[in-house]
Amino acid sequence: MQTFSGHLGVLQEGTRAKIRSVAGPQWFKERMYELGLLPGVTVTLVKRTPFGGPIVIEFLTQRLALSYKEANWIHVDVLGTEPQ
Repeated sequence: MQTFSGHLGVLQEGTRAKIRSVAGPQWFKERMYELGLLPGVTVTLVKRTPFGGPIVIEFLTQRLALSYKEANWIHVDVLGTEPQ
């Protein structure tokens, strides 16, 4: 089975993915690590807002809103989609 790799910002609602790496400026990487968004953690894209607005992801026991730009700094391997 092949897995899709890409950025968190390109995923659709309900998609589960495993964090491969976190890029971007040092302040962003430090903040994501403080929140527990580390390589190997599974996230679910909960909500995409229209017109390039923020996305909401769920991981561990929390939800986090990220700008589209920030979401593109997070590299993931797609695992699948949540059942509707």
